Amino acid sequence: MEKKEKKQPVMNVFLRMLEDKRAIRECIRKGGDLKTLEQSRGIKFAKPL
Repeated sequence: MEKKEKKQPVMNVFLRMLEDKRAIRECIRKGGDLKTLEQSRGIKFAKPL
């Protein structure tokens, strides 16, 4: 029996950047934790948090 790996649909880089930007903005508005958002979405910030 072969293991089937779930493949994520291919997404345009620019669309992903826009979604990440929206998620960061929402996180800041709601007072969420940016470190967990960074880890879950694989975002790298220029300055350490």
